[in-house]
Amino acid sequence: MSAGAAYIFDFDGVLVDTMPAHFESYREALAEVGVPLDRERFYYQAGMTGREQIRYFCQQAGVQADADRIYTRKNELAPKHQDKVTPIPRNLELLRILRAAGCRTAIASGSSRPSILPVMKRFGIEVDAVVSSEDVARGKPHPDLFLQAAARLGVAPESCTVIEDSEVGIQAAQAAGMPVLRYYGRPGAEASP
Repeated sequence: MSAGAAYIFDFDGVLVDTMPAHFESYREALAEVGVPLDRERFYYQAGMTGREQIRYFCQQAGVQADADRIYTRKNELAPKHQDKVTPIPRNLELLRILRAAGCRTAIASGSSRPSILPVMKRFGIEVDAVVSSEDVARGKPHPDLFLQAAARLGVAPESCTVIEDSEVGIQAAQAAGMPVLRYYGRPGAEASP
């Protein structure tokens, strides 16, 4: 692996605000099997893979359900909520500046490629590597996503800096031995000076 610096961005909540769209899709899919979804807890769990989140919320509700079926249903519901996805301009500008400076960049997200790639295309987001839930066995707080991103970039983990907004994502970056910058996003933050 090369010694050059690289930057690994979380996707949801860092480059784009997809959380309102994800929340509505998961909320509807879980409601169909009698599992309530708390917004605050959902946001806190961000970074886990979708199936991990579904299993967690079903367990919390004491409901036995098929996580794969619920995840499929969530994906069926997702298109009707795409209007709720918005870019986070400051972080997209940071990504563009880093790329213009010749830094290697990646996205490491607990979301799936079908969730990530259309949004990247819609907002013109370019990186050197994308690592998603399909690429690892365990999502955040495990380090797998970030370690896979470093490997795909050809950069040692300790030379990668992670930009992350969730607690589980920060734990994952630390477990990977990577410095992490926490983005404190909040609704309306990008509109203020």
